[in-house]
Amino acid sequence: MYKVLLVDDERTILEGISSIVDWEREGVTLSGTANNGVEALEFIEKNEPDIVISDIMMPGLDGIQLLQKTSKTHPLMKFILLSGYSEFEYARQAMGYGVKHYLLKPSNEDLISQALAEVVSELDLQRNQELLFRFQDKKEQSYSDIVMQMIDVIEKHLGNPHLTLQFVANEELYMNADYLGKQFKKEVGHGFSTFVRNKRVEQALKIIEHESSIRVYELAERLGFGDNPQYFSQIFKKITGYKPTDLIK
Repeated sequence: MYKVLLVDDERTILEGISSIVDWEREGVTLSGTANNGVEALEFIEKNEPDIVISDIMMPGLDGIQLLQKTSKTHPLMKFILLSGYSEFEYARQAMGYGVKHYLLKPSNEDLISQALAEVVSELDLQRNQELLFRFQDKKEQSYSDIVMQMIDVIEKHLGNPHLTLQFVANEELYMNADYLGKQFKKEVGHGFSTFVRNKRVEQALKIIEHESSIRVYELAERLGFGDNPQYFSQIFKKITGYKPTDLIK
């Protein structure tokens, strides 16, 4: 579960949010609370929460300053900002640091839960991307020239539904497909088709992160699954544990 820090200088709000939100249902745990930005900063440095729900207007160190101080040291940490003020300037500053969730107080359970659900999806997406990058990253590997050429062809033709080992051998490298397949598996550790599937899902995750309104069938077409979005969804869930629609908002 992801760890949440809740920050507000108004005790009634701090206690109210702590009690009304079903943290476990949202896939998180409330790991701590803080009465001001200074306490929050100390907690973050010691406990490294994944999510911070913070009031903006606080004495000493406000929510924006807290965000500024932690954005470099904890770039993957997600913020949900609360404020009793509707001025756009606060939201604009927050958005400048990548904050997508800005709620006006008083915020009810549904609004906070919805924001938490979206942040959890973003964190899940980040985690899956990291796993895929670790699995696929050819820059940490020392491959032969021929395998590097094969990987370059794969990346160039990810959207081609006819991207197969035979295609690479006959249309791009003009070499024996059986030899290429054995060499690729020997160096990379898994077969050509598995590598292609993983690369396509990796690219799908990147697209979803930057194009939040994209349709599943559009993803399937752009990533070489042609007119078979159902098969694409099956592959996506097998690799990431999620359906594409779970991550697309």
